[in-house]
Amino acid sequence: MICRACKRPDLLRYLPLGPHPPANAFLRADQLAQPEPSFDLDTHVCLGCGLVQIRDQVPVGFFDHYLYIPSASDTMHRHFADFARGVRDRFLPGADSLLVDIGCNDGLFLGTAHNMGIRTLGIDPAANIAELARQKGLNVVTRYFGPQTAADVLAGHGPANVIVTTNTLNHVDDLHGFMQGIDTLLAPDGVFVVEVPQALTFVEHNEFDTIYHEHLSVFSVRSLVELYRFFNMSIFDIENLDVHGGSMRVYARRGHAEANTVVRDWIEREIAAKLFDAETYRGAAQEAFKIRDGLLHLLDRLKAEGKRIAGYGAPAKGNTLLNFCRIGPERLDFLVDRNTLKHGLFSPGMHIPIGGPERLSADPPDYLLLLAWNFAGEIIRQQSGFRERGGKFILPIPHPEVIE
Repeated sequence: MICRACKRPDLLRYLPLGPHPPANAFLRADQLAQPEPSFDLDTHVCLGCGLVQIRDQVPVGFFDHYLYIPSASDTMHRHFADFARGVRDRFLPGADSLLVDIGCNDGLFLGTAHNMGIRTLGIDPAANIAELARQKGLNVVTRYFGPQTAADVLAGHGPANVIVTTNTLNHVDDLHGFMQGIDTLLAPDGVFVVEVPQALTFVEHNEFDTIYHEHLSVFSVRSLVELYRFFNMSIFDIENLDVHGGSMRVYARRGHAEANTVVRDWIEREIAAKLFDAETYRGAAQEAFKIRDGLLHLLDRLKAEGKRIAGYGAPAKGNTLLNFCRIGPERLDFLVDRNTLKHGLFSPGMHIPIGGPERLSADPPDYLLLLAWNFAGEIIRQQSGFRERGGKFILPIPHPEVIE
């Protein structure tokens, strides 16, 4: 396996998570008895650039119909509104400036920018999700992004002054093909903004469940520096973000430049955290198995005491955790999620039924396992009634604990 960012060979395979179905391959009731495809989820790291990665095994066309939408989270509404204002104020002074959002999903960020008077265009391969964006009056191209799509968009809309991609680059196998498309579409003085989970918090907080067959990579700053170097681009700013358990927003533009203070500081932090040291990842693997064993011990003890346990959230990361720990309906009675696209379905692999949060009032459990732990604060605030009735929360990452 060759690093998809810097192209170095000989990656370190450090965490075999076992066979997993695609994390967003939710099932209907009539599919539960059918064979379910699964693939080994083996986590590797490039010790040269710090890119954590897995092999691409997602079935062809998987993203044509997708079930994740950011609009289900209040946190993401605020997050993208702030982002859109920042992009407009810093980089889009003219009314004719074009903002392109690759992986625009249901248009949460794109719609906010559009409503600010920015000329926008979304690109997303998921027809069902893109239609949700179009219903908001947004212009969306339903295609996978690459050199040809970039050339077609350039011909039809002109160069992009800003290209944004949020939590999409980590889904891309061919990073160099993707960057060829960016090189084609971006205006000569344009800005390319990537928002992705960061390797620092991934390692420091044991966030192994954020690895799944659609999340092919977890980026370090050094991995992006080395990737961009192939395309004569350099990073000029980085923002540290709390969302998704720790993310970063990385700003780049054309031209080679010496690393500025911001970039140097990030890479120095990565070196200090030993992100390029094999022992760091061997230790992280041991911690992942400790989390699994500790969580299973806690759940089994509670079930032995007669407690009912449900899961809050049906995120992709939750399915990595459930399948790695082999947590099924015998341990979790049901899952709830605000995303209505998942209601009435079953989790991949473990086949736990999914409903809406209203079930917590109609059929109250004693404990809620926060599978969407990256939104723990928001969930606990929303579920104040559950807490007032004596309900307790279980936080699985960075280590299993009960929150009363």
